[in-house]
Amino acid sequence: MNTDACSAWLVGGTLAATSGIHVIQGPGLYGGAPDGAWTRIGHNQATAFRLLRDKRRVVLSANHGLYAWERGDERWLQLHDETLTEILAVASTSGDPGLIAGCPYGVATATRDALGAARWTFHSDALGPDERYTNALLVDPNDESRWLAGSEAGVVVYSDSGAHAARSDLWDVPVRALYYTCDRFWAGAERGGLFSSEDGLHWERMGGKIEGAVYDINEADNRLVAATGHGIVAGDAEGPWQRLGPRMLFATLAVDGRDPQRWLAGASPGGLWNTEDGGQTWNQLDGFKHVRAVLPPEEKA
Repeated sequence: MNTDACSAWLVGGTLAATSGIHVIQGPGLYGGAPDGAWTRIGHNQATAFRLLRDKRRVVLSANHGLYAWERGDERWLQLHDETLTEILAVASTSGDPGLIAGCPYGVATATRDALGAARWTFHSDALGPDERYTNALLVDPNDESRWLAGSEAGVVVYSDSGAHAARSDLWDVPVRALYYTCDRFWAGAERGGLFSSEDGLHWERMGGKIEGAVYDINEADNRLVAATGHGIVAGDAEGPWQRLGPRMLFATLAVDGRDPQRWLAGASPGGLWNTEDGGQTWNQLDGFKHVRAVLPPEEKA
């Protein structure tokens, strides 16, 4: 494999049919660049929900498990056990395997057993079904033992490494996205738009109304940008949100840390879209039918 999964653009998606009738290459993780070809990373055919990259690996949370592609070891390593399936969210923390996972059954962390396998423990058993159903995770950058979970019920705040869970006042609405910037937490909801909080417990709506659900949040050139059910929106979180690009369900949006004018957005259905001018003009990149996760390349000094 020529593509370096730990440094390239990564896209979790399904390629469109290329020949014949109903001939579709299965879902998986692909690496490449907006102006070049895309190469499958390994032989994993999972449907990606989230991607993260840390100093030693790329982590893929997917419809049937959790996998890592470690630097210098060009193969997928299984991180889930029999209790952990359909991983909708993942966040990085210290330790080994050093991950927090979110799924329809709650939030879980793992330790290694005598054979080196990851064994997962859930921290959500006392919660109701909608509170357990976790769509997004965020580790408090000021306290690694404190986690925010975007659930079908709202934002749940876990403290003491999952020992305690508390409801925030962003409640009775599904939360699909979480982000942290400008010393504030940000949440994207199924309805109502974008919300912000200083402590993760008390929230206020920011900016104007956003049509449809918010599925991903990012930032570029001192603006917040978000992927929604009706397209990409951008703004300063004070005035109205500006809709950019095609009108479709965008599940993910990634900004190139080396060039904040370059974004890649994934739609499902609708494929992969690219802008080089901060959302003013867009091009659909050939090949993809569904895209749910995009990760930009590493920032180089």
